[in-house]
Amino acid sequence: MTEQEKNKIRPLSKHEEDILEALHFMLSFDDLLQETNINEQILDKSLRALMRDELVQALKWNSEKNDFIALDLIPDELRGLHFLATKHGLFSYHTS
Repeated sequence: MTEQEKNKIRPLSKHEEDILEALHFMLSFDDLLQETNINEQILDKSLRALMRDELVQALKWNSEKNDFIALDLIPDELRGLHFLATKHGLFSYHTS
């Protein structure tokens, strides 16, 4: 991790910590709801903040490639997507 990336680390909320802890492995939105027991609206808002800060990556199934592909933009609807903590997200989690 570069010095610039280290400087981008911010304090995490309790919900964000719970999300990053669960996202050591890829999970769907519904699985993440169940795993974290966070209210759906709070989960949505927290995921958007984590994606904006590049701590979590959203992935969508691509049947042509038979694999998940990373999304560059944060979509309007998060249901139906899968999520995974980024390297920076895991570092932020383990240093919080």
